[in-house]
Amino acid sequence: MDRHCQQALQRKVLRKGTTLRELSALLEPHLPHLTTPSTATAWQKRATQTRQRLLEHFFVGHPSGLLQEQPRVQWRGTIETGEGYRIRKLRYEGYPGMWVPALLYEPTVLKGKVPVVLNPNGHHAGGKAMDYKQARCINLAKRGMLALNTEFIGMGELRADAEHLRISLLDVLGVAGIGVFYLLMKRGLDVLLAHRHADPERVAMTGLSGGGWQTALLSALDERITAIVPVAGHSPLWQRRSCVADIGDLEQCPSDLCTIADYDTLTGMFAPRPSLLIYNHEDDCCFQTRRTRGSIYRPARAIYELLGVGDRIGLHDNTDPGTHNYERDNRRQLYRFLDEHFGLTTVDDDLPYEQELQTEAELDVGLPADNATMHSLAMGHLQEIRRKRNRRSSATPAARRARLRRLLNLSASTKPRPKSGPTKSRSKVTAKVVSTHRAGVTQWRLSVAGLTVPMTQIQPQGRVAGIEIVLNDAGRAGSSLAAAGGLARQHQVLVVDLLGTGESHVSHQYHMVAASAGLRPLGLQTEQLQALIDWVRRRFRVDKVHLRASGTVMPVVALLAAALEPGRIADIELGGYLGTLDRLIDLPLSYAAQAPLFCFGLLAEIDLPDLLRLATGVPVHDLQRGPLKR
Repeated sequence: MDRHCQQALQRKVLRKGTTLRELSALLEPHLPHLTTPSTATAWQKRATQTRQRLLEHFFVGHPSGLLQEQPRVQWRGTIETGEGYRIRKLRYEGYPGMWVPALLYEPTVLKGKVPVVLNPNGHHAGGKAMDYKQARCINLAKRGMLALNTEFIGMGELRADAEHLRISLLDVLGVAGIGVFYLLMKRGLDVLLAHRHADPERVAMTGLSGGGWQTALLSALDERITAIVPVAGHSPLWQRRSCVADIGDLEQCPSDLCTIADYDTLTGMFAPRPSLLIYNHEDDCCFQTRRTRGSIYRPARAIYELLGVGDRIGLHDNTDPGTHNYERDNRRQLYRFLDEHFGLTTVDDDLPYEQELQTEAELDVGLPADNATMHSLAMGHLQEIRRKRNRRSSATPAARRARLRRLLNLSASTKPRPKSGPTKSRSKVTAKVVSTHRAGVTQWRLSVAGLTVPMTQIQPQGRVAGIEIVLNDAGRAGSSLAAAGGLARQHQVLVVDLLGTGESHVSHQYHMVAASAGLRPLGLQTEQLQALIDWVRRRFRVDKVHLRASGTVMPVVALLAAALEPGRIADIELGGYLGTLDRLIDLPLSYAAQAPLFCFGLLAEIDLPDLLRLATGVPVHDLQRGPLKR
């Protein structure tokens, strides 16, 4: 292949930001805003149903009865501070095999029932030892309250799961990873309320960042929490899709969440309980007040007003320091809020704490050597899936293809059609020539499945023996060798950037939002390829096309297209073929780099050898292995 062709593959075809704008528009109808019902009764019915549906969804694939079980607790020593409170170390089994370290800040003198506050962590490496969190818990204990300081997955002593995206390892196995996060915080609340001095009528929850997210999620679904103060931790995904800084980690955007409820609805579900939403004016992380005032506070306030308790929800816009924080000003808001709603009279500022801060080592609780992680939990489920494969019932190819379409959430228009006769496009494809160059090169923009796809067409010299579609995780710019191989075979070569590749790349965080909206990025890619194959067959009057796919994701997309409709593909050549999706878990692979492959439930149902068997009659050749066996 000459240098003109190589330069053409490097040349930009799309305007900057095209894919992101179009994907955002594609997601919009799948991310509806909260609408206020006409009556309080209608809202209460909706809230009850939403709680039930979300909890069922969060525990798909998990052992039954987990929510009802009480956690095992081990007390691990006490720090006597001599300052009117003690710190009791403990760990509780948040999920079977996964123990969570925690600290209970307990007033030295306790009589009767006292208010309790659950304090989850955010995304800070120091975890439960962070100074701003110690300051808050010390102050709550000095005010006569019980404060439980729990560790967050990936932080502090739970740093083995520092890669929060490993929630995807469970998702692809058909086990809702969000259920692990939820159960850990729910069981922290169980531990706190089991204290003999805990007042079940005065139960607060508060945290910053990921702790704010935990506060919002648990408070929406667990009505035992009677006062709610999330700090800079959440906003609806319909707002986040236009602000990558707000999207967050994978647990904050679990698959299919928004098919049930977005975070504006969850915040409305705080009602009628007293709530104070705290955001930071110049937040250097996420969720600035200017965005959340309209997306979270106002919709939630409308629900409170519908219930006749509009005065029970407030918004505080922190300007001192205004960054991502839970410092003095935000703590003062918490103290005032608890005084008002728990019938307390305490000092309107921090009580002394600076000389009482403990080091991370001093607050260490200790964990079992074999404490479970997201990876180890996933490995356990994978072993069970491997055992079941040998006993898997032999469904017909048609039934397996139907199941595959459901897993990928392919639109109804992608159902197979007869091999012969006219091929009506499943997704309308429109094509526009951008430019033509010497050496038989044409640049195209194709509109496929609602997204613009760049394509470089390269004509061989002499007779054309076939049409070849070239895909690469690295995009057109990384496809020169594959394109050269096609030209050597006298094939007309079409090098394409499907969603997530080359010029069509978007951050893995947008794949998260798409999955949370009920879509499947792997399904979108497959639908694009199927539509492209149909268009090529019509445009160039061929019966079948050749596929060349390299990388980690694109070979799977090529096999999916062949498994669903083998009659339209002449052969497939793969580079980087995994051999089995089990490698997603075994290695494990990174969600950030291969997000589409972590399609919810895919590996529980179908593996790559299954796709090979469904691609009946399509020769498949792997560059590293040779012809692949069925």
